[in-house]
Amino acid sequence: AVVSTQSTGMVTLLHGLLVTAISALLHFYLGPAPWHNFGQANSPIHNLVLLLSLGYFLFDFAWCCYKGSEGIAMLTHHVVSLLGLSYAIFLHQYGSEVTAVCFGAEITNPILQFRWFLREHNQYHTTVGVINDFLFVFSFLFWRFGVGSYFLYQSLITDKIDWVVRAGGISLYLISIVFMYSIGKFFIRKYILRMKKKQE
Repeated sequence: AVVSTQSTGMVTLLHGLLVTAISALLHFYLGPAPWHNFGQANSPIHNLVLLLSLGYFLFDFAWCCYKGSEGIAMLTHHVVSLLGLSYAIFLHQYGSEVTAVCFGAEITNPILQFRWFLREHNQYHTTVGVINDFLFVFSFLFWRFGVGSYFLYQSLITDKIDWVVRAGGISLYLISIVFMYSIGKFFIRKYILRMKKKQE
């Protein structure tokens, strides 16, 4: 049987929750913070997150290619992610850096999947849907361009990271800008322009 969109959404949600929870435990509780741990060997927890994410991205990349529903930005994101995860697993190094990036990328995924759930149950155009949209946009901005910008800067000025990891970080940051452009257009069109029309 062909995998359904609903099943794929559940896989995405489960991966996002697992990776976010484990990475948060790793970086914010067990420590050290990833920008103080550049170039170190992977721990077993790093490898767990890396392998979970590698399996997920292989599955989702195959699904995206099968459905043909995603653009070049998303496909490029998946290819860069697969290469980065594989590189960290193969070298048994840079697990702290790559799992930190996984955390920043996946923490907004459950919010995005909840948006899909609301749409499926005709609850998207409600107060809950509005709150979810605002939460997603501001979480994306905070983690990708607030914390993410600082993390990228730290990774570029250290001498403990090789050029492959730096190139991967820059690539994902540029892809995030493309995503933010699309998100910004949606947000302006749905909320700002619509509010102006109502006021007129």
